[in-house]
Amino acid sequence: MDGESFPIEFNNEIDEVKKSENEYYTQAVDRLSKLAEGHNDISGAMVNFKQPAKEHRTAHIYEVTIVVYMESDHIAATEKGEQFQSTLNGALGAVEQQVRERRKQKRGY
Repeated sequence: MDGESFPIEFNNEIDEVKKSENEYYTQAVDRLSKLAEGHNDISGAMVNFKQPAKEHRTAHIYEVTIVVYMESDHIAATEKGEQFQSTLNGALGAVEQQVRERRKQKRGY
């Protein structure tokens, strides 16, 4: 974004992640900022940590959703998994890939 920052809404509903939420928030902000670096097509983002199966036994105990506001479109990715860090990395990676693909399409490749 050529030195400009953009708003990132952050929601955390996972109690056990709250003690380290600044670390995870910083990871998300760093990766999203790098994705926006040198571009002016991203105006904001939303990061949501959830534990949908908190009271139930399931293989997917964490859910991370990331939405990037890109021009008039929204790009979103949701990842579910047993390990929080890999779930966060998966959601960030999916959003990054979608943004790169969108930029590639706009360039006409």
